[in-house]
Amino acid sequence: MTDNKTPLIRVENLTKQFSTTTALDNISNNIYNGEVVVVIGPSGSGKSTFLRCLNLLEVPTDGRIYFEGTDITDPHNNINKHRQKMGMVFQQFNLFPHMTILRNLTIGPMKLLKKSKEEAEKKALELLDRVGLADRADSYPNQLSGGQKQRVAIVRALCMEPDVMLFDEPTSALDPEMVGEVLDVMKMLAKNNMTMVVVTHEMGFAREVGSRVIFMEKGKIIEENEPKEFFENPKSERLKNFLNVVL
Repeated sequence: MTDNKTPLIRVENLTKQFSTTTALDNISNNIYNGEVVVVIGPSGSGKSTFLRCLNLLEVPTDGRIYFEGTDITDPHNNINKHRQKMGMVFQQFNLFPHMTILRNLTIGPMKLLKKSKEEAEKKALELLDRVGLADRADSYPNQLSGGQKQRVAIVRALCMEPDVMLFDEPTSALDPEMVGEVLDVMKMLAKNNMTMVVVTHEMGFAREVGSRVIFMEKGKIIEENEPKEFFENPKSERLKNFLNVVL
């Protein structure tokens, strides 16, 4: 862990190219303990690529990423060890369909954190209760709604006791009426001071829960600010135009 003055994640001159396309163009940023950093922007702006680079699901073409003081872009470092402290939630839920919800939640802590079955199950059941799904522990993924599956996916990441949670458009695959139940869980995490980086189209969440909002376009950070100033007094014409369309 780091203190509040030292970045939990430090990004320096991050560049990512896919053949002739520059997805990220020399980005630098810091993410601190307890922050909820919300990343917004048009499709193709590099938001998800930026997020996926933070735990090397996408390997940067150039630049450095430091997590808890360690350069995780150094190939000599064991990235899997660091990923255990970086929970990741995707658009799709990626639950094992042949396993019960409880088994989905305990397999990681038992295998990777070497927790006992009893210890892993106790933690999983406590977290399921916190997200209102204590009665679904013995269900299978196909018996759950999309919103319930995404809440389980969040719990699965939390079971690994991460120091930061990365969310890649976690509500975009959900029916509109299920979005709120997932955002409520994320709001609960924010209140409990979980450090979060969230790529989303949910402007209400960004305004209400974000401690900082980043606007990206064409692989660059165009503007960032605390939510009130970001939404009420955008500085760049590009952000003004974007907000006029989405708000």
